[in-house]
Amino acid sequence: MTRLLAQDWHVAPVSAAMISAVLDFADIHRDLGGGRTLMRLSPERVLRPDIILLLGRDAERAADIGLVWNDREDQIVRIIDDAALRASRQAAWEEAFDLFEADDRDVAPQRLCA
Repeated sequence: MTRLLAQDWHVAPVSAAMISAVLDFADIHRDLGGGRTLMRLSPERVLRPDIILLLGRDAERAADIGLVWNDREDQIVRIIDDAALRASRQAAWEEAFDLFEADDRDVAPQRLCA
């Protein structure tokens, strides 16, 4: 039960439309050997109008999905979801920007006197 509570639920789950979009429009192909290929949509490809019309609000989410395709069997071997990695990258930047936020903007700056 605690495993379910620890998951981040604001990320949309992987849908069949996202998987189909990656299969049809993947522009990143990486040979993994053994007749397997990793297929992904690049962030630039996801921002194109045809992908946005196809997936709507899930278009940006499709860049997190990677498919391992078996060329010999013509089937999907594995679906890789990197949404957690994207969230961790954003969290690191948000923590860095929190350093620059100051709550005491109305307080006069202190001066050093010798």
